[in-house]
Amino acid sequence: MPKNIIQSANIIFLVLTIFTSTCVLSANQTVQMDEQWGQLATNKNVNDPRLQWMIDDKYSMFIHWGLYSQMAGKWQDKTYYGIGEWLMHMAEIPTDDYKAYAKHFNPEKFDADTFAKLAKDSGISLIVITAKHHEGFAMFDSAVSDFTITKATPFKRDPLKELAQACKKYGIRLGFYYSQNFDWTEPDAAMYKGPNINSHKKDFKRYFDNKVIPQVTELLTNYGDISQFWFDTPGNMPKQYSQALVDLVHKYQPNCLLNSRIGNGLGDFSTMGDMHIPLKGHNGVWESIDTTNDSWSYAWYDEHWKSPKTLMQNLIRVIARGGLFKLNIGPKGDGSIPQQAVENMSIAGQWLAINKAAIYATTASPYYGFPWGDITVKHNKLYLHIFELPKLGKLHLPSLQNSVLNAEMLSDGAKVRFVKDNETLTLTLPKKLNEDLIHVVEISLDGTPKVSSQALAIDGVYPTILAADFATVTAAKIEEIRWMEKFGEHKHSQNISQWQHKNANAQWQVNVLTPGKYTVKIEYASDLAGDGSQWQIQANDDTLSFVTMDTGYRRSLLGSKDSKGKKIKPRMRYEMVELGLLNLTKSGLQTITLSPRVAQHDQAIWVKRLIIAPYQ
Repeated sequence: MPKNIIQSANIIFLVLTIFTSTCVLSANQTVQMDEQWGQLATNKNVNDPRLQWMIDDKYSMFIHWGLYSQMAGKWQDKTYYGIGEWLMHMAEIPTDDYKAYAKHFNPEKFDADTFAKLAKDSGISLIVITAKHHEGFAMFDSAVSDFTITKATPFKRDPLKELAQACKKYGIRLGFYYSQNFDWTEPDAAMYKGPNINSHKKDFKRYFDNKVIPQVTELLTNYGDISQFWFDTPGNMPKQYSQALVDLVHKYQPNCLLNSRIGNGLGDFSTMGDMHIPLKGHNGVWESIDTTNDSWSYAWYDEHWKSPKTLMQNLIRVIARGGLFKLNIGPKGDGSIPQQAVENMSIAGQWLAINKAAIYATTASPYYGFPWGDITVKHNKLYLHIFELPKLGKLHLPSLQNSVLNAEMLSDGAKVRFVKDNETLTLTLPKKLNEDLIHVVEISLDGTPKVSSQALAIDGVYPTILAADFATVTAAKIEEIRWMEKFGEHKHSQNISQWQHKNANAQWQVNVLTPGKYTVKIEYASDLAGDGSQWQIQANDDTLSFVTMDTGYRRSLLGSKDSKGKKIKPRMRYEMVELGLLNLTKSGLQTITLSPRVAQHDQAIWVKRLIIAPYQ
């Protein structure tokens, strides 16, 4: 191997080793953080009347606020890029030093009314705030700990009590986040960060009985009605503890809903992985959780704010798959909300106020989504959310079996012309449209929407994304891969991998509405073993061949350990490559197939998606 290639490989290995996120439980046990989220809830009863308000309301607010907010990602003049609320872990701050820092936490700008009013103005019905995160610091007045905002800081006030009053004033439901398994300041809890205590025998039950149960009881009994209790990172906590928390919540607040991170398959609804906007739905009631920027808690360096339009696109994509959306803000150490978060959520809230019929109390789309946007449903109505307006003003909706009674813009009632040819509906949008973040067309049908196929449409107008999620594979596997980027943002993607032999393939069913020439791109990752492997894409009688190159992904490092003994979890490193032209000569349902062109010992590539775009 040439010297420069060896040097490049060594550099890549070093980078991947350094930038890997793990959680160290003990000297002999290293576990990835995403593995601590626990399994999804096994409860699939979507008709439980206790859940109905949450299913209808769709949209809630998350607040990550604690002692870590004062630090803002920095310790002793050094910035630690990653998950801000994990700063104690990342910077390896001694327990005593971390506790002593509480004397600097004095959030005098905190105004509970500001938070409740922002939720109201944003179209949100529920606020869930961190009561105790993994650092062990209670953001409320607790009788069983001195490490609380009322005892260890100069602030002295109980912000959760004030927030409960503000929520009641503005008609907002209240919920609490509580870390039940991790507590970095408690010797008996998981992931204890303090010094070794001579002759101390770790006893999780002691921590659970003496801190968790009393504090959760305080939260359930001292703050009025609690609509949701949001637990986190159960890890391998035995089921008896998860069940004890279920019983405790039901005892004091029988209508309070529990998320799946209570652990062991319990809970009323499932929480997806952090920052995951799935392309396909899930069974039962489920939610996606995301942030207004990249970090959950406030970090001084994080200015990567999602625009109001992006916030609403994520909300729509989630509810179009049948889910619920929880959006996080990270207040500063002084208790104020970053102005950009306020501005973006308020603008999004103005859009929601106008288009609320297309969001609240809707159900999932009968389609998988479109390049131009997505669809929500309410009874006999389809709501087409148009993220990107078509250049010629026409939208095509395939496979619709219903008759169409009416089509109009939701915001102002302007009529939308339509023609239905067999099962394809073509809409012609008004030439003059309001300056909406996202335009919505309301389509009235002759009954409950019925579609003959969920095949992805290729319409000659927009690029069509053939994601791994929608492929059918033979002698290969579709696997979800999770990783974390530098600023702590979680990434999730489905990938087609483990290609076993030459006859392995991945197939996508598509509905070609406009035959013609299309440009094909592929987004994939490759290990060294995949460098130079030969592939082909087939559609009817046309074939497109290509060769892959090493993208820098190092799957072979998965499970090995770095110099500090931490388990390495390599980040995905994708490349987007234009492959050439594919001639789709026929209209209607058909299959696009990806497969190895020649037999190789190891087909070490991970395919995220193909993109089929009109050739222009």
